[in-house]
Parts: sequence; C-alpha cells; structure tokens
Amino acid sequence: MDARGPISTALLDGLAVLLPVECAGCGAPDRGVCDDCRAALQPPEPAGHHLVTPPAARASADGRGLPLWFAVDYAGVPKTALHALKESGRVDAARPLGRLLGVAVTQAVAALGPGLPSGAMLETLVVPSSRSAFRLRGYNPVESLLRWAGPQPRRATGLRYVRALRDQASLGVEERWANLRGSVEAVRQRLSGRHLLLVDDVVTTGATLLECRRAAEAGGAIVWGSAALAHTAKVKRTNSELHGDLVSRQVYGGGKGAESNRPRLGRRVLD
Repeated sequence: MDARGPISTALLDGLAVLLPVECAGCGAPDRGVCDDCRAALQPPEPAGHHLVTPPAARASADGRGLPLWFAVDYAGVPKTALHALKESGRVDAARPLGRLLGVAVTQAVAALGPGLPSGAMLETLVVPSSRSAFRLRGYNPVESLLRWAGPQPRRATGLRYVRALRDQASLGVEERWANLRGSVEAVRQRLSGRHLLLVDDVVTTGATLLECRRAAEAGGAIVWGSAALAHTAKVKRTNSELHGDLVSRQVYGGGKGAESNRPRLGRRVLD
C-alpha cells in the first residue's frame, strides 16, 4: 500500500472538499482509490500463466495455443476499478492497475526471453482499441495502464481494426470468434521481422488475442506470447495444459491525470 504521511492525507482531504470524488474500486467517498482498494490491488507474486486456445470448431485453422501471463482474476476490486477506467473515464485508477499489468509483462518477458533467437529483441504490442471505443474514450486503456507498469520492452505499433465490431459483452464464445474474424490487420510492413508479446487488459475467450496474433503474423511478425492484467474463468486453463513447455517453438510457432468525475461514456464499448 502506498505510504502516506499526515501532510499528504490532509492535502487529499482538502482536495476532496473542492473536487468530490468516489473510490473507483468501492465507491467510498473522498479518494480516487481508497486505502483498502489499494491494498486489494497489490501486485501478486507470481503471475498466473495459462494457454489460450481456440474453440475446438476452429482449432483446425490454427491449433497453436498462445501462452498468457495474467496478474489477477477479473473479479472484485480489480474488475470494478478497471470498469471505471474503461467506462467512466477514471484514469486515476490506471496507476495501481498498471502495476498489476507490469507484473504479468515482466514475468512473460523473463519466461520468453531465453527462447528467442540469438540477437532477437522481444517487443510489446498493445491490442488496439476499436475506432468507436477510442472515439468515446479518447484513449486506449491498455496504453494508460502501461504508463504505470514499470520497466518493460520497447513498444511496437502496427495493428488496427479494419471494420466495426459488435459489442463482445453480449456474445457467446462462437459469436465472439465470428465477430472478430478478419477484423484486424497489420499496417504495411511495420511489424515485419519483429518478435512480439501481445498486451491486453482483460482476456475472456482469447479471441481478440488470437485474432491479433493472426494479423501480426500475416504482417511478418513472430508472436511469442501475451500478457494481461486480468482474465476471466472462461479462459482459465490448468497448468498441465502447458505441458511444462513455456518457451518451445512447438508451442509458439512463428511466422509471425485523474478525471474522477467524468461522465459515464454511455453504452458499453467493447474491445
């Protein structure tokens, strides 16, 4: 938990009078993120890791799993605070959440690094926001989280959505895959020859990550794994599914400031 002296506490109390705010994690008054929620957002050790795989009906198209490192389950305070960041413009929640994401990124890099070819450099590639989501928010939440994630590899860019998507929250597993199929493309030759770690905020079915891998590899990149702040039970896998092999080419393959009272963004936006 962040250490705060009496002067810092007094300043925060005074600011709360001028600019009333509720905790992004629990709704308690007078703090952007209260002390109890900050304690609930402390980085775990170690991060979890699972294998994201396509549904059986789609496995024939690309049967390779994508290793995923994640910091927490998408529940409780992390879920509420992340929802506030994404849906209510609560960028004051980005700092403690970003530290959680940093744990997943750091451990993914440490696990993947030894398997890279000699001289290769692993870079992070953020899953892009859809155009409609970016217009509503004015920022990509994952980029906001990474600003507070601590030391990390160089950032690559070069993915974009090429068509509008339906709201993923209302869709089942197969519908999510159909919705995302062919929706992302690599920008020109920007990713050619690069070694990538995909980064997202929440993973549910894994469809978004695998679509981004497809697009990045079509653009000439090699995608080695992924990292996320949180995952839901829908994508949870037992560690035995990794077969004890976190850096094998057989697994990865290759070819490829606070705005606390900002109004809600209206409809649920989806990426």
